Amino acid sequence: MHSSFRRTCVALSVPAVLLLTACSDDGLGDTDALSGVDLHFTEEGSPEVILRSPLELEEEASRVLDRGDGEDLDEEQILEVSHAVADPSTGEVQEESFSEDNPSMIYLPQMQEQSEFIYDSLTDTDLTIGSEIALFEPADAETGAQATLLVLRVEGQSPAFAEGEVQEQDGELPEIENEEGTLPELLGGNEGDAPEEVSTEVLIQGDGEEVAADDQVVVRYSGWKWSDGELFDSNWPQDEDEDDAGPAGFPLSNLVPGWAEGLEGQQVGSRVLLVIPPESGYGESEEDAEEGTEHELAGETLIFVVDLIASAEAPQAAAPAPQSGQPELSEEEIQEMIEQMEAEQGGGEGADGAEGGEDAGGEGAENSNDADSDEATDEETD
Repeated sequence: MHSSFRRTCVALSVPAVLLLTACSDDGLGDTDALSGVDLHFTEEGSPEVILRSPLELEEEASRVLDRGDGEDLDEEQILEVSHAVADPSTGEVQEESFSEDNPSMIYLPQMQEQSEFIYDSLTDTDLTIGSEIALFEPADAETGAQATLLVLRVEGQSPAFAEGEVQEQDGELPEIENEEGTLPELLGGNEGDAPEEVSTEVLIQGDGEEVAADDQVVVRYSGWKWSDGELFDSNWPQDEDEDDAGPAGFPLSNLVPGWAEGLEGQQVGSRVLLVIPPESGYGESEEDAEEGTEHELAGETLIFVVDLIASAEAPQAAAPAPQSGQPELSEEEIQEMIEQMEAEQGGGEGADGAEGGEDAGGEGAENSNDADSDEATDEETD
């Protein structure tokens, strides 16, 4: 079953992979060196990593701390994990997601490309849902990366595609080759006039939570132009030899408006067909527009097929922490300081707006809606 969670990245510095000769159900490498690692929790649910002695290994190692009683891990699915990054000398937790109730996501085929060590630690140790595992990575003099102790708990797993009841199309929108777990194909139906409003059709009905317009989503998708049926973007591998980049995650607010309009209210686990006219996509094309001033898909009606794998409320920007050595001030104290400064300046005029400035949300604050602009964190779609 699919579940909602915020897709966050486990902050890892992955050095060059070292060859490990030892491998067992208990872990990889020198598992005995990690026998003094324990995971505990405070009453508030925050993790504490307990070390009997500092870790001073020279090679990567992992050890299963606790074996869960859930189902076996499926190497083709998405793992939902809670994590804690700790100082391997003291056990001090530097970053964690256990207390956030929003597991991170690991797509195992993608992790295999990024870190063979982490992949093998998760797949070659007979882990089950609910298991906890500690992973140690030594310092890397070449990259400057410090030694890292990572503790993971596997909270669950879900398919990397829509899963539910396949629906029969009504013939109003383009025909899609539609089979659970496989990439969709545009078969036709885009020869006539395109819809003038955002139009949707559920191809596979999931049973998860409903998506909100301002959610962050994890998806598989493909996009075609209505005008000629050309595939212009997809994160599905197009053939067996192509590497699978895996699902992408991003806030709906970062995309063309038609995505939020069409996906709002749809259930996680569903596959949804979207037809998006230019005004809800990349805008109308101007005949006299200078080259390079408008998006290459301007004026195009777009066809998308989206597998809704997960959805959660988009994370809010954290408030800046107070500077070291400076006390936090109350609103009353801040107001007193402002009044004092104004008095010292002779009661001068306040700042009603910088000359030549722009209103908030002006041109510089507009979303680019460019599918490739956020690829470093959560790949976006055209």
